Amino acid sequence: MVRIKRERRRKLYLLAAACVSCVAVLVLLIISLLFLIKSGSDKVYDAGLTEAVAEAPEAPGEKDVPFTPKTDKPENGKNGIPENSAPEKTDTSLSADSAPDMPGQIDDDSLQDENSLVNGDIPMKGEDEKVYITFDDGPSVFTNEILDILKEYNVKATFFVCGTGDNDESLRPVYKRIVDEGHTIGMHSYSHVYSRVYGDLDMFQYDLDKIRNLIYNETGVVPKYYRFPGGSGNTIASLPMEQYISVLYSQGMEYYDWNVYGGDSSGNRLSSENIIKNTLDGVDRRKTAVILLHDTGSRKNTVDALPGILEGLKERGADIRAIDDDTPPLHQYLDNN
Repeated sequence: MVRIKRERRRKLYLLAAACVSCVAVLVLLIISLLFLIKSGSDKVYDAGLTEAVAEAPEAPGEKDVPFTPKTDKPENGKNGIPENSAPEKTDTSLSADSAPDMPGQIDDDSLQDENSLVNGDIPMKGEDEKVYITFDDGPSVFTNEILDILKEYNVKATFFVCGTGDNDESLRPVYKRIVDEGHTIGMHSYSHVYSRVYGDLDMFQYDLDKIRNLIYNETGVVPKYYRFPGGSGNTIASLPMEQYISVLYSQGMEYYDWNVYGGDSSGNRLSSENIIKNTLDGVDRRKTAVILLHDTGSRKNTVDALPGILEGLKERGADIRAIDDDTPPLHQYLDNN
């Protein structure tokens, strides 16, 4: 009898042990299953996130071509920039969400243009009288007409352009036409809004990269010549101008002011006759002249004055040129401070 009870108790123990083992296995299976489900869901999430990031549009400017700062000026290549420094072409178009960056109504330079007028000549070698005609603020609805007039008189000029053509398909080809017809293309900022250009050095660099990329994308030329909005003698920059100038020099760029002013800024309403007189009178006072004119949609009088200016210069026997690597810089800020 005792033996039978012991045998039953042993079987019960074995059954209980088997049950515990089964429960343990079941728990392990459940844990393993939960782990597999979680792992699979994480992979799906990660894959979806990766795909979403890959398809997400880039914020404007984030992938713009980085221009590595250089401590020395570059050796001459295309337009004075080494060929191996040319960036890959990138998309500089902006979305509706970034519309505030788009050039629209540019700031009026009337007062600043007077401030940055250089009282002196470029230090040139030789005795020839040289004249450099420069146009700021384009491209505009009048740029093609200006180019037509320059072609008619067989004159080369320098265009310090802004980003106005970046949001206007009709103006985009103008950048390339400037270069194709042998003129010099330079930078006059992307936005030409003082608070964006001169807010701080990061904002200045951002704006500089955008206009440099835009010109390269449209023309294949890496520009190296810059004209500060309002000139280097402007009174609205938030930092000392030498800091912005250092940014240019660190990247192998040069800047140019002017010593002859036609008086045709957007805030002025001069007749074409007055623009001609101002320009030629200014040239007569200079051995070497850098003329400032404007290429904006509000300055038709400048276009009307251009033939008279060119005829007057030719009558004076002026050697009219576009700015190039042989043109010594004309600086208001460093010369007068």
